[in-house]
Amino acid sequence: TEIYTLSLHDALPICKTPLPTNVVTKAFTWATQELGLNVTQVSEMLGISTQTLAKNTLNGFENSAPAYRKQLSFIRMYYLLSAMSKGNTEQIHSWFYSYNMAFGSTPSDTCSQYDGLERISDYLRSLKQSDAEEQFSPILSKHKQGDGSALQKTTMH
Repeated sequence: TEIYTLSLHDALPICKTPLPTNVVTKAFTWATQELGLNVTQVSEMLGISTQTLAKNTLNGFENSAPAYRKQLSFIRMYYLLSAMSKGNTEQIHSWFYSYNMAFGSTPSDTCSQYDGLERISDYLRSLKQSDAEEQFSPILSKHKQGDGSALQKTTMH
């Protein structure tokens, strides 16, 4: 018997109906906690007040709400980071809080921008596709330099 597993990220593009809001909120909360984001950072990223965030913590946001869509985008971004770093939390955290020339800021700051989550996910997808032979790791120790055409491998400590 073959057993297949489907992660939340895998289900996002094929799901014909919206995912249950409480499931999305739970996955989103877990990912933000893994990255060490506080309530203020999370509410700014979602474009809502801390009170609105607290009110929707258990049941989630309506699937038509912008905050719901941003949660899905964040989950996609985190999944890409996790897959590309082979789950190395230290690399993920380091990359997320380090300046990145592609965004002109840290990815953590970019998340709060209007289209920041989508820009980060697009960037990670392009890295993942270009590094297919290298198994994507250690993508988080690669940094763009100068005009962005060169990549340098560094050692993480």
